[in-house]
Amino acid sequence: MKMKKIYIKSLIAALAFITLSCGDDFLELTPQQSVANEDALTTLDDYKSSITAIYNGLSSANYYGRYFYLVPDVMSDDVKQHPSANRAKDYAEYSAVVGDGIASGMWNQMFSSINAANAIINAEVDLPASVEGERTHMVGEAMAMRGLIYFDMVRMFAQHYTFTSDASHLGVPIVLEFDQSNEPSRNSVREVYDQVIGDMTAAINMMDDNPRSGTTSTLSKSAVQALLARVYLYKEDWANAESMANTVINSGRYSLVTNANYNNAWVADFSAESIFEINMTENDNRGSNALGRMYIVEGYGDYLPANDLVSLIPNDDVRTDWFADDAFLTGDYAPFRMVKYPSVAGTNNTKVIRLSEMFLIRAEARAQQGNNAAQADVDLIRQRAQPTAAAVTATGAALIDEVLLERRKELAYEGQRLWDLMRYKQDVVRTNCTSPICTIAYPNNRVILPIPEAELDANPNIEPNPGY
Repeated sequence: MKMKKIYIKSLIAALAFITLSCGDDFLELTPQQSVANEDALTTLDDYKSSITAIYNGLSSANYYGRYFYLVPDVMSDDVKQHPSANRAKDYAEYSAVVGDGIASGMWNQMFSSINAANAIINAEVDLPASVEGERTHMVGEAMAMRGLIYFDMVRMFAQHYTFTSDASHLGVPIVLEFDQSNEPSRNSVREVYDQVIGDMTAAINMMDDNPRSGTTSTLSKSAVQALLARVYLYKEDWANAESMANTVINSGRYSLVTNANYNNAWVADFSAESIFEINMTENDNRGSNALGRMYIVEGYGDYLPANDLVSLIPNDDVRTDWFADDAFLTGDYAPFRMVKYPSVAGTNNTKVIRLSEMFLIRAEARAQQGNNAAQADVDLIRQRAQPTAAAVTATGAALIDEVLLERRKELAYEGQRLWDLMRYKQDVVRTNCTSPICTIAYPNNRVILPIPEAELDANPNIEPNPGY
């Protein structure tokens, strides 16, 4: 599929105001809809419908509905393969090819959503003054989501920010407006991060702190600040990561759930510490394609938790409830299933960002700057899960190790472990290995997805990722 066709199709998907289906198939449209563009936005309801289409796109199984978390996790050391593993197996075994359907589906979905956001951002509409504030907030939402998608895309399809000293290595194409004939080349990772930060900063200045939906299923100003804190962390801009995380923590809008309520927060929606999550309703969810069904025995059960991760979590830590014994697992595959996302129907919301991560971002940023106040942030998260845990006394490099250990435990199966290893230029070492490949040395071309073959064939300006 040629990139300009991707752009046309995605723009139509947003501007035809059609909600995406629960399945993985791309939207088929009539010829009459093929002329849609940002000029189709004429009313406030048009903006609302277009924004809804972007959120629906985020929930796709090709994105936060399944693969955006599953793929990097099965490439990490936190997961081992079940003998019947099928979905994403080539990534778990580092054997994916340029024709891979997951990479293609993710690339198409992300660019579809980017262009839907572009249509909202670029629309020029005269609306009554009484609704201008609401329209401005929605344009801010679109800018924030464009920034989020580009941040997600550059992590999946490009090496991490400090892979080169100046982040000049290949990122992804930056496309900010509709052009039917566009065949863009890849921007550098630095340029993509600059775009992400610019979009999110602009969004913060445009948005209210109350999400339009009344829940954290839509973005608020604080949610964008939280996402920007993560971007700064991945960029290793420690001062800004600390500042932005501190802003969210001190806003008072969120609070950590208690030890007693911790695991229920993964079953229930919109807990007190939820900052942004993708809503999976009874009528609109990924069903059999849901993330949790890749792990639970009632689903496909393709992947299992690595025993070495489980061993890091003490018996009196509430997070041990993420792991359930399965008597039918034997040998290297025994004994656990991962049940953090237990819904058989696939209705567990995808938690994109939570308050606990803000404390861990602030802790890492502080530790990297030699500030031992990071100890208290680690204690807060660790002792919430395990009240008997001793206070952290480490300093220097050992304190950074404590932060990373707590990130591994607290953010397990949320799609971040691989990126943490890459950020610190560490090998992936699977000590509880059931895969044909047990050590992936850093650096490695295969820790990122291939640029899809169809894109390479159609766009002469796109360079492939090395190793594919």
